[in-house]
Amino acid sequence: MSNQRVAVYRYPFAVLLGFALVFFATPFANAGGVKVKVHAKGVLNVDIDPGEDRGSITLPLQEATHCKTGQKMYFVISDASDDDFVDEFGGIRADSLEEAPDEAVEWITFYDDGTWVFCNDAGTVQDDGSVVEGNPDYSPLKRFEWNGEIVTANLPLVWWGPGPGQAMRIDEGGCDPNIRSNPPSPFFVGDGPLNAKADPPVCTGEAADQRYKGGQLLGLDLEKKTVTMKLHFAWRKFPDKLSHYTVFDASKKPPAGFMGVPHTPKVGENLGRLGDNDAVGRIAQFSNGVRRLEGGPNRFQPGMTNYTGGQSQKYSPMWHITWVFFDCDGDGQFFRSDRNVGEGATPKAGSGIPGFDPADPATFDPFQMDDKGVECFDFAKQVTGSDFGFVEDGLGQLEDLIEDGHAIETEGPPGLRLDSTLQPPLIVNCPAPVTVRGLDAATIAEKQNLRQ
Repeated sequence: MSNQRVAVYRYPFAVLLGFALVFFATPFANAGGVKVKVHAKGVLNVDIDPGEDRGSITLPLQEATHCKTGQKMYFVISDASDDDFVDEFGGIRADSLEEAPDEAVEWITFYDDGTWVFCNDAGTVQDDGSVVEGNPDYSPLKRFEWNGEIVTANLPLVWWGPGPGQAMRIDEGGCDPNIRSNPPSPFFVGDGPLNAKADPPVCTGEAADQRYKGGQLLGLDLEKKTVTMKLHFAWRKFPDKLSHYTVFDASKKPPAGFMGVPHTPKVGENLGRLGDNDAVGRIAQFSNGVRRLEGGPNRFQPGMTNYTGGQSQKYSPMWHITWVFFDCDGDGQFFRSDRNVGEGATPKAGSGIPGFDPADPATFDPFQMDDKGVECFDFAKQVTGSDFGFVEDGLGQLEDLIEDGHAIETEGPPGLRLDSTLQPPLIVNCPAPVTVRGLDAATIAEKQNLRQ
């Protein structure tokens, strides 16, 4: 099983060679007790190695026209609140999107002849790991009338013009210092390895689909109207119930820039936090604990979600991301009051974030934590009871660890207290079209070189 790769094809003409298992024209693939389920309708191809962090998914592109400029734009039908619409046009059924506030969505026009008309593009995506201010009027969530019903759908733009930065970034692999070696301060151990500028760089030979950041697209063909995207996994319960998700946009600049996706402030400012409405899902990511070469955005334990995957009762592609920290040194202290805005740090002018000046690198990370970015395998193993140092039993176990004082959960940026008024929540557009079931911990440990 350790070398077994699974390709799930929804259409028999989408053929790739060289994989151990190929399944044609079915949303299910079963091998050795492992079940791969594709939730989204209309998917062209799914390529995953069960137990690995990464895979890929190929989706059809739809064409829209800008209502003011006439520019052609290409988007994906990712999720929709209406089951009949999904049956006809594809995507994942997500009833929860009906609850999205009007302020967080765009009203668009979908004509009976199949013509889509949007009035906003997605702004500019940069190639250097940074991002300009996103279009404040753009949202991937669209609301429109279809077949006598009001439908809310997740229709993220992938390409919206021929100019620089008018498309999601394609990751071509290799070392990228802008993505792999730019921690926000000297105190932060970020998306390692940090020494991408070393000679030779430690990420030499790294393929595009082995990176969390650096662009979410692996291929884009406007002539054939297809896009291939990275799949990442999170879990609800380890080692079973592994959700595989894509990333289309983010409501804050740093994650949008690192991942090469549009910056969508409209969503972050108006959609709400987890619990405000059913349109907001949840993923808890980790900013310390067990360090891994692959994994979540900060190279620690993969994130945990509050549902298994698409079409479950609680499913929403719009994830409120929170960040978990272990009390690695066991001193009962989580925050650095000398550097954390929320803990009353000394104000400095110039950054646009109250209290910190980017010209002073010792204060540039505005929500600093006591153990931010620290690897503490022994502590994590002790408090979780896991051989791998992971929170394995879902969000309920995480809440127990927080109650016992072993961990804390914060907003994004990591270190911002939950429900803080300093910044809106971090909302990332993460549809979850694939779920893998039936893996055992030993298989995952072998694939990811996990310690025991």
